[in-house]
Amino acid sequence: MNGQGTISFDEIRVDTNYVLKEGDKKADDVLKNLEFDREQKQTIVPTDDTEVRESLIYLGQAEVLENESNRDRRDRLADLLYQNPGLRAQFHQRQLNSPTLETGLGDASESEDEDFYTPASELLVDCRQFLIRDSLRRAQERLRDERCRADSQDVHAIIVQRRNLNAKLSKYELWGSQVVSSRPVSGVALSPDQKFVACGSWHGDAKIIDSESLEILTSFDAIHDDKIGGLDWSSDSTLLATGGADKLVKVWKPFSPKDSAVELKGHEGRVVKVKFHPSDRYVASASFDMTWRLWDVEKQIELQLQEGHAKEVYCLDFQCDGSLLCSAGLDSIGRIWDMRSGQSLMVLEGHAKPIYGVSWSPNGHHVATGSADGTVKVWDIRKIGAPFSILAHNNIVSDVKFDKDSGKTLVTSSYDKTISVFASDSWLKLASLKGHTDKVMSVDISRDFSHLYSSGWDRSVKVWKLGVCNS
Repeated sequence: MNGQGTISFDEIRVDTNYVLKEGDKKADDVLKNLEFDREQKQTIVPTDDTEVRESLIYLGQAEVLENESNRDRRDRLADLLYQNPGLRAQFHQRQLNSPTLETGLGDASESEDEDFYTPASELLVDCRQFLIRDSLRRAQERLRDERCRADSQDVHAIIVQRRNLNAKLSKYELWGSQVVSSRPVSGVALSPDQKFVACGSWHGDAKIIDSESLEILTSFDAIHDDKIGGLDWSSDSTLLATGGADKLVKVWKPFSPKDSAVELKGHEGRVVKVKFHPSDRYVASASFDMTWRLWDVEKQIELQLQEGHAKEVYCLDFQCDGSLLCSAGLDSIGRIWDMRSGQSLMVLEGHAKPIYGVSWSPNGHHVATGSADGTVKVWDIRKIGAPFSILAHNNIVSDVKFDKDSGKTLVTSSYDKTISVFASDSWLKLASLKGHTDKVMSVDISRDFSHLYSSGWDRSVKVWKLGVCNS
């Protein structure tokens, strides 16, 4: 007892020298056996059933007992080693003589070491050094422009401008439609110079159409041998990248593809989406082989093969500075990758179903993902927390796009046959556009918000204009 008339824990006597009612074993022996199970099983008892069987045979025991499971067999070996110090010493000597023998400890250490790295090639190192310089310059320019706007902004004027813009964006009307293929049109992309629209279909064909009239300017029947999944323009509108179910990524000049096509081979599954890096030197591709890859356009080689998703990678997009890439897919998660180091910086978890679309805002810190759960989630990479969730559609969200200049508008397409327009200052839905007769698969928006382009299962490309009736 202490001075206060109470008993401390250190003074309590622990008696384990008694026989348990459930048998003839003493409590002390049972506790020691439990301690052995906890420690020794992790260090010397194999986890692989083949090794357990070989160990039992080595110790002169029956390999298999009637109705014995793998776990029961391992427990039998553990009991045998605990009760017979001589056999345990013999077994330990066998392990020393067979360094390849699997043990519980080795298995545990391997499972804990989940991350692994492979040496970067000299070309990839050169690429990353370039990306450091290039992305730093772009980030400096973007931040300088943002500071200038912040120094000169008039809050009242900005509010009035946004209200006027939001009112305007609610007045999109269907202006024209053009059937461009015999199969669903899976992708539509407006050129950066706003003059042309590229579209690709599940037939494997691609077409270049006029952005105003939707007149077909050029048509190519066999760009890919199977479904075209994604298209993307270079920043100067001179090159087009496409990916197809033939496992190829192709980069070609839109008006002379046969003379200029570059084939990038390496994927082992369907290529679903492709994206030019802001520098135009590189192209990234997402594939059903559960990887995304980075390609050098000029050297026509694969620079990086990136794993990290548990299922097929369906979409990706570069941040405007070119330093980050977001990939997402059928495992319902997105990942933010640092292109300068190859590291995964963030995991975007929250969607209940596969992600089919991803888009970075020009502000550099918002990224939107569209999912089969009907929602669009907007993630702010500056902070860790729950994303803003938009109940966007009643069916699969097939594509998401921020406008490319200001990021004030987000547009989405869906298998519910509609296109939705959202304001990025409140994420309120401004318009729901109906005109497709079947699932909408892709959408894009012009820099000045005046035009929307969409494509889908009805084999058409449609253009929507602000407040213009097609008479």
